[in-house]
Amino acid sequence: MQINFQKYRLWTMLLIMVCLQACVDPLELQIEAGEPKLVVSGMVTDHNDSTLNKVTLSWTADFDSENQQVLVKRVLGAAVTLHDNQGNSMPLHERHREGVYYLAPADYQVEQGRAYALHIVLPDGREYASRPELIRPVPPIQGISYEFKQFIDVVRNSAGMLVERRSVGFEVKAQVQDPSERGNYYRWDTEGVFEFYTNVGDAPIPARCWSNMGSINTKVVTSDDRLVNGRYFEQPVVVVPADIPTKYRIKIRQFSLTAGAHEFLRLFNQQQTSVGSIFDPPPARINGNLYSLTNPEEQVIGYFSASAMTEDFIVIRRQLYAPFPGLPYEPPVGDCRYTFLYPNVTNERPIGF
Repeated sequence: MQINFQKYRLWTMLLIMVCLQACVDPLELQIEAGEPKLVVSGMVTDHNDSTLNKVTLSWTADFDSENQQVLVKRVLGAAVTLHDNQGNSMPLHERHREGVYYLAPADYQVEQGRAYALHIVLPDGREYASRPELIRPVPPIQGISYEFKQFIDVVRNSAGMLVERRSVGFEVKAQVQDPSERGNYYRWDTEGVFEFYTNVGDAPIPARCWSNMGSINTKVVTSDDRLVNGRYFEQPVVVVPADIPTKYRIKIRQFSLTAGAHEFLRLFNQQQTSVGSIFDPPPARINGNLYSLTNPEEQVIGYFSASAMTEDFIVIRRQLYAPFPGLPYEPPVGDCRYTFLYPNVTNERPIGF
């Protein structure tokens, strides 16, 4: 069982890169050693935004168990092209030789109702493709609600035993009116921005800043309309941390999915939420929609999806629920732009604050 559990954990980490593609840089994580396999992580949307419309290519690599890290091997210098079912082709361009290929705004020709597929040519001439993905419409987000509550999670401690971990936070839900027709599939992702203050005394330097955390989802959030077809429903999307007593803006992006993309993510979630006990089913290979044109027997890992997207945000006044458990929050000292405590800091006020 130990071997199966290890493979399960490595495969789960690998798939995270596919599921967080929309908002953050993908994680380059690997499965068991062997012949390197191509890993493709990407999507295209009905929004002309190169931060969403991109593809990451990498090779599977050995896991460094001693240092508990993955050796990243990006695929550089590939030719990546997006094709639709109307005969249009759009090149994706690599920036800074980083193995990430972007659809430039000037080349964008994406519409709802069309199907899109990737074509990849590696520097050594090997070719790969994805099966076409139809961009289905997505209903608007009707509203966003949140609730301050306590959470109990089952985690493994340093000794490898399952224990309860208690925490508090703000559970954020998207409110959706599902269309009347059956067969709608959804995915949600987030972007978190919070304000913070520093103690500057009488110095004429900025004391109020904002940090953009990117996506704060710890798992992929998907659903279908099997039980809610044509009805209004609320979908828990993310938990905003209760740590600093300041405002927190949470933006929710709602994506449409095809049935194939939903099934891929459903199986991923099934493995991700397992605690790895002897009662769990053995980890299964999750098939994506990519394949080799050069060698039909070659396994390609990942999924290329096409989605319509809508978004909305809400600002949570966390200070109204403070004090939070733990040590009292102490503002750092100095110019808030240069505390280096948080990522992507600015003193320019974002929308909503």
